Amino acid sequence: MNLRFIALIAVIGFLSMTSLVSAGVDRCAQSAELGKTDDIIVECTRQIKGEVKTENIARSYLFRGLAYQITGRLDEALSDFTEVIKLTPKDDRAYNDRGNTYLIKGRLDQAIADFNEAIRLNPKNAHAYFNRGTVRQALGRTDHAVADFSRAIELDPANARAYLSRGNSYLSNGRTEEAIADYSKAIELNPIYDEAYSNRGAALMAKGQIDEAIADFTRAIDANPKYDEAYSNRGAALMAKGQFDRAFADYSKAIDLNPKDASAYYNMACFYSVKKNVQESCTWLRKAVGKGYDKWEHMKKDPDLGNVREAECYKKIMEGK
Repeated sequence: MNLRFIALIAVIGFLSMTSLVSAGVDRCAQSAELGKTDDIIVECTRQIKGEVKTENIARSYLFRGLAYQITGRLDEALSDFTEVIKLTPKDDRAYNDRGNTYLIKGRLDQAIADFNEAIRLNPKNAHAYFNRGTVRQALGRTDHAVADFSRAIELDPANARAYLSRGNSYLSNGRTEEAIADYSKAIELNPIYDEAYSNRGAALMAKGQIDEAIADFTRAIDANPKYDEAYSNRGAALMAKGQFDRAFADYSKAIDLNPKDASAYYNMACFYSVKKNVQESCTWLRKAVGKGYDKWEHMKKDPDLGNVREAECYKKIMEGK
């Protein structure tokens, strides 16, 4: 089976627009305060073009850049944040937001460079530490990621997401007890934190505490009934207890919720292997590979696939791997 925990490598922790707005300043700022991205782009563009007077053109670029980022217009967001940096080169927030945009685009070296500059300009920018930790975790630099998340927590002790992320780094390093402690702290700060419950469940599974893990996966699902990964993880835990009907239901639900998730198809292949249905297992394994599952070494060693390894269909799938 393939147990999963959420590694946060998307845009997270970027400075909210509302924290930068003085109420009632202008229509660009007012739109930002309301979070209306289309209005932000229109009103801030009017200011940038000079159609409407503003005393802070850099802020207009910043708000518009954030709106572009949220709506997926990433190249335009990069352009706007770069303009903010030209106008206000000591604005750590602009470096942080541009770094986030690079992170979304997968340009991790440039993201780190911007987060480094944001931290240099403002050593108390908790968001920049958190975001740099996210990139470092994505690059496998888990010790450095832990250091960044720890600094983010020092600066912002109420940041549940920072505890979650540090927990992920600990879990990646096999530091299971520390991971569980961080997930528990995240839950204490946010009692309906679905990802924290699911990831704590994964850590408990690693310790062999299956019943406790199932309880956490169930709490994650209760908090977010559309959380496909929690269904996959609970299915894996139920498989470990031999509760195959319930496991099948959870794996099926995970696929219904996210048909693109290759891991869910792989888990179904494991399910059928354990049930000694070789052809069905191979069918699902082919689907998993077709969806992008490429953990070949794991496939070769996973005991749940033990019943299909001698089958020709399995050997054909693994040919050359």
